[in-house]
Amino acid sequence: MDISVERNTYMSVIKADGIKRRTEGNDRRAAFRKNITIIMSSCTAYPFKYGKGSYLCFFCKNTFLEPEKLREHTQKDHSGLMFQLKKYEPLKMDFAITYCKLCGININNYVSLKSHLREHGKVLDCAYGESILPYKLIKDEHCCQVCGKRYETFLSLHKHMNTHYEHFICETCGKGFATAQRMLNHSRTHERRDFPCKHCGKTLESYASLYTHIVKVHRLNKRYKCPICDEKFSAYKYRMKHLNTVHGEKTASFPCPSCPKVFDLCSRRTAHIRSLHLQERNHACSVCGMKFFSNYELQEHSVKHVGARIYQCDVCKKSYARLKTLREHMRIHNNDRRFVCPVCGQSFIQKCSLKKHITVHHPMQIKSDVF
Repeated sequence: MDISVERNTYMSVIKADGIKRRTEGNDRRAAFRKNITIIMSSCTAYPFKYGKGSYLCFFCKNTFLEPEKLREHTQKDHSGLMFQLKKYEPLKMDFAITYCKLCGININNYVSLKSHLREHGKVLDCAYGESILPYKLIKDEHCCQVCGKRYETFLSLHKHMNTHYEHFICETCGKGFATAQRMLNHSRTHERRDFPCKHCGKTLESYASLYTHIVKVHRLNKRYKCPICDEKFSAYKYRMKHLNTVHGEKTASFPCPSCPKVFDLCSRRTAHIRSLHLQERNHACSVCGMKFFSNYELQEHSVKHVGARIYQCDVCKKSYARLKTLREHMRIHNNDRRFVCPVCGQSFIQKCSLKKHITVHHPMQIKSDVF
C-alpha cells in the first residue's frame, strides 16, 4: 500500500475516533443536564459540597458544621434556584428531608424518587451512569443509602460510594470510581517514578507516598479551617478540640469503658483498647523479636537496626536516624521545658526526666496520665 494512502487511512481512523468521543461526551453532558434539571425541579433534594470537615453550600460560600443548618440555609436562601453546571460529574445531594414538588408526597431516598418520577411522566437517563451521589445528612450519622453500611466520618462514607457507582474505571488495576477526579488521583498511585520532597529532598516512589510523607513529616499546611473564626489547624482533631473548647460546639465523644480516657473517634477508642487493655502485639521485629501493636511502631523501631543517621543537629552536630528524635533533641538547645510536674510545678525538657523526678520526689502522688 502506498505510504500516502496508509497515512490517510490512519488519519481517517483517528478523526472518526475523535468524532465518536466528542459525540459521546456531548450525549453524556446532555443527559447529565437533563437529569439534574428534572431532580431540582421535581423535589426538595439539594446539592451540597464537603471539604476539610465542613459541609459547604453548593450555591454560595457559607460553611456549616451541622448538616441541619446547611439544609435550613439552602431551603431558605436558595430554594428553587437553578444553576450553571461547571463540572459534569455526579453531584452530592441530600435526601434527608425530601418532598415531591409536584404532589407533596414524602420521598425516602433516591431509588424512591426515580420510581415516583415515572408516575409524573419523568424518566432519568442513566445510560451514562447516575448523575448524583445520594446521601442523608444527619449529624453524627453516616449511613450508606445503597447498602446501609455505617461509617464514623462523612469522608469514609464518601469514599465507600465508589463501590456502588463505578462510573470511571482505572485502566491499570480495574478499580472503579464515582468521579473522574477520584480516578485521576488514584491513577497517580500506579506511577513508578521518583517523587522528590521539596522540603527535605527525600525521594518517594509514588505520588501517594510523597503526599503522605509531607503530611506526616512536615505538616506545613494547616488544612482544617474553623468555620466560625477562620483559625486553621494541621489536623482534624485539633480543629474539633478548638470548636469544643473555644466555641462551645458539642462534638461526638467515645469514652473508654476501662479507664478515664475519652476519644473523638470510635476507631481510636478501639485501637486504644486493643493496644493498652488487651495488649495486642501482632507485629514482630525480624531482628530482635520485639513485638508491637501496629506496623508503624514496628517500622519506627526497625530504624535503629538498619537506619542511617541522616538527621543532623545544626548546633552540636549530633545525628539521628529519625526526624522525630532530632526534633525532641532540639528542645535541649531551645530550653523547651514543656513537661511540668503536676505536684510541685517543676518543669523538664524531656518526659523521661519528669517521670524520674516524680518517682524520686513524689512516689505517693504518681499521676497515671504521666506514665
